[in-house]
Amino acid sequence: MAVDGSLYHTEVVNEHGLVGESFVRGNEGLSLGVSSSLINSPGTNPEQFIGFALSTCFNATIGLVERGHNLKPDTVIHTAVDNLKDTTGYKFVVRCQILFHELDDDQAQQMVNEALDTCPVAKLLKANENVTFEVVDKFSF
Repeated sequence: MAVDGSLYHTEVVNEHGLVGESFVRGNEGLSLGVSSSLINSPGTNPEQFIGFALSTCFNATIGLVERGHNLKPDTVIHTAVDNLKDTTGYKFVVRCQILFHELDDDQAQQMVNEALDTCPVAKLLKANENVTFEVVDKFSF
């Protein structure tokens, strides 16, 4: 059931953890095999899902911010997600690098700052100490 005011609602179901598949409930028909990154098994893992979500949503949002400043969308985003052991289990370290082809560093950082306050995925992640957003001249991963 969607929350009041929802602009879009979806439900993703996983019945067996990291073995099998996850699927979108309803008519969308999307189903993906899932697995753990820690074993050699086919399927998409949570690290990849986070990378896809952040790269896609954040790049689209930066494009909207650029258009709002009468600029042509100009970015490429690379997102690296690492799974590390910590004292109570595991943790993800997420590094998002943003490359602008045409903007200077100050303009680029302004676009990123505005997008960080607008993108729903970035808003979920940005306050976490294990997540970074960096404007780059070239990608380091």
